Amino acid sequence: MHKSKGIYCVEGLWETDIKNKATVLPMLELLEKRGICKFIYHDCATRHELEFYLKKWKRKSISDKYPILYLTFHGDPGEITISPNEIYTLEDLGEFLRNKCYGKIVYFGSCSTLDLNKKTIKNFLSKINAIATIGYKTDVEWIKSTACDLLVFDAIQKGSLDTRGIEKIKEMIKSDYRNLYKSLELTVVINDRTHFPRKRTG
Repeated sequence: MHKSKGIYCVEGLWETDIKNKATVLPMLELLEKRGICKFIYHDCATRHELEFYLKKWKRKSISDKYPILYLTFHGDPGEITISPNEIYTLEDLGEFLRNKCYGKIVYFGSCSTLDLNKKTIKNFLSKINAIATIGYKTDVEWIKSTACDLLVFDAIQKGSLDTRGIEKIKEMIKSDYRNLYKSLELTVVINDRTHFPRKRTG
């Protein structure tokens, strides 16, 4: 039985119309209600707010219990869109989280953010010391991508966040959800420059 891995979600504003109710929150609530994993959720509309919540997550007492950092925004290659006039690049995130993500997963629930060469992504992983990053290489539809995120979060719960375990999680995602994986151009990039040993329990 693998230890539950909580999700720490920061979500941007999907539309400028404040009446629009689009949010990933019901998906996270489903995971928690089914006893799959717990979550912490924040929404944000500015760079300052994003970094405020990221700073909270960097605390070991939080990130150890919620090792999946889920950033769900509009996006473009190498960046997430906080607002129509404000972006946050992978470089920005790498600097802000430098050496603070040991053994953690950074999950981009955003269009095209990981449409980059593997070397750039692995440099990002090395800088923050995360075990893996997951995201999309193309523009994706809301319903399909949210369904994919749900399935991937469930798959992550079935493995361990060590070098051997993350490889098994990746293979599980690719084999069990092959059609979604291919059609949405989901990518799972593992940090193979650092060895993450299995933690002893008991």
